[in-house]
Amino acid sequence: MNHLTELMPVMVVIPARTFRMGTPARETSDLARHYGGTRESYHEETPQHEVSLPAFAIAQTPLSAALYSLAVADGAVPPPPSWHGPVPPPTPAALPVIDVTWHEARTFCAWLNQQPTIALRLIDSAGQPVSPPSHLHFRLPTEAEWEHAARGTDGRRFPWGNDFDPQLANTRESGRAAPNPPGTYPNGRSPYGIEDMAGNVWEWTASLDYPYPYHPDDGREDPTAPGRRILRGGCYANPAGYARCACRFRLPPTMRNPFLGMRLALSIPEYHV
Repeated sequence: MNHLTELMPVMVVIPARTFRMGTPARETSDLARHYGGTRESYHEETPQHEVSLPAFAIAQTPLSAALYSLAVADGAVPPPPSWHGPVPPPTPAALPVIDVTWHEARTFCAWLNQQPTIALRLIDSAGQPVSPPSHLHFRLPTEAEWEHAARGTDGRRFPWGNDFDPQLANTRESGRAAPNPPGTYPNGRSPYGIEDMAGNVWEWTASLDYPYPYHPDDGREDPTAPGRRILRGGCYANPAGYARCACRFRLPPTMRNPFLGMRLALSIPEYHV
């Protein structure tokens, strides 16, 4: 087994389903009372609407600094400034990569797609192995894919349910004040078994900052279009409201900071339940 394969995250299949995306307008006042701001602060998450997605796969964990470092060593992407050199700092290798721009996240995916041999572990939400597609095409998830993987089909606020629990996610309330390695919050997994979709690090998605309803063919998924890109999940420095599955954040694709990471997605057109 080569080093690249050893560092690859487990990829979890999310089946083709219709799910509830966004926040019902009637809940915005309640969110403002619980998490601050005004009800207008949550307008960008409305209306809640149904979105049908084909099957795809998403990484069970955020992309690690160790895996990203292979692309850095290959000259595909520059080292994040927080590394202060060409290798990650001496912290657990599985910690999420941070300090990467949207463009660098996409460049990493392109580099990964050029690697000749990757023995991928692909599973369904029950942990059963799934045969990988004949052609591997790694990419950033769309924001609709990200939200579906985070909350399932029932419109819950957090990956585990509607009520926040500081023991289930790395947000400001956890007091960690730093990213966590995989496996730290097993009871905070999403309905599909995905880790750290609430808190830890913000994750770039492929999508432009467009209003709802979500339509994948309205230009928001154009990788060449200018504009801010959507991030999801909140981070260890944010309070709980930012860790809600429906929370949308946006930044210019050139932005980097110690709170920004990424997660791999994979197209699987051959998959059927």
